[in-house]
Amino acid sequence: MSAKIFAATFAFCLLYTAFSEGVYKIKKSSALRCQCLTTHSAFIPPRLYKSVELIPSGPHCKNLEVIITIKSGERVCVDPSQRWVERIINSILESNRNEEPVTQTDR
Repeated sequence: MSAKIFAATFAFCLLYTAFSEGVYKIKKSSALRCQCLTTHSAFIPPRLYKSVELIPSGPHCKNLEVIITIKSGERVCVDPSQRWVERIINSILESNRNEEPVTQTDR
């Protein structure tokens, strides 16, 4: 009886390890590529924005990526070379510059 329990536990651990490793690889591989396969250049009115995400270029992607999530929940990749998108980028960068740095206090 003890051998059956050991074999079942060993098989479970082996399957768990194999499955969890596969899940990690999927998440890791999706993070290491461009999020935007195509970009849109048509103007999107700011009243429709829910959020704007800037993803800087890096080892995952050579392009600066700008993703606007509109209020319907749809994510739209926009062309960062468009003048209206450049204004959004500058506005975000300027607001980040104006924020006060967080300081650590000893307690």
